Amino acid sequence: MREDSDLREMRGVLRGQLADWVSRRFPDGTSPQWWLSIFESLEVSASPFREVTPERRAEDLNLAAEAILLAVKLGGVRAAIGAYWMLRIAALALRFDPPVPGLPRILTPDGSAGWALQQIPLTRERAIAESETRRVEYLNPGEGFYAPVGGEVTLAGEVAFSELQDVELILSALPWVCSHLKDKEIESNVRSWLEIRGNL
Repeated sequence: MREDSDLREMRGVLRGQLADWVSRRFPDGTSPQWWLSIFESLEVSASPFREVTPERRAEDLNLAAEAILLAVKLGGVRAAIGAYWMLRIAALALRFDPPVPGLPRILTPDGSAGWALQQIPLTRERAIAESETRRVEYLNPGEGFYAPVGGEVTLAGEVAFSELQDVELILSALPWVCSHLKDKEIESNVRSWLEIRGNL
């Protein structure tokens, strides 16, 4: 598969030069699907169930973090997708005892949660308000809510994701690292968000 070939090449790219490799490899840009396939492949490769050397596992986890940051920076994936995957990779790193050496701070619980919080596009108050608006619209649908019976349905070429959906995606991943947080400010902020999760 093309993604497998790309991943092999990416492993040979010096740290900090991934952006140059991506721009040369994909002068017209990359798709979100390509980035997601890279994240997934690196997650599988670094899994505790794979028999690889500690050095290789550390390299893949580092590459995953670098790829996620780059994908968000380039607009290859939405920031919420990046936050979700950073938390997912950080949670994976927590499964190793002893810990995988040489990982960046962003793959610690505090680092991943702190960065994920920065990607949340709404305030807590705004998220609750938008959730209530969505609930009212669902309970009181207008004519445009229903597909026309016997008529032609035109689907949008690209699915639009609301900021509220991005909030919900990030909140779904924060529990994976919440119990391991050491920074009291980050922990307080995370818990404040998780407290309203049931209201969204």
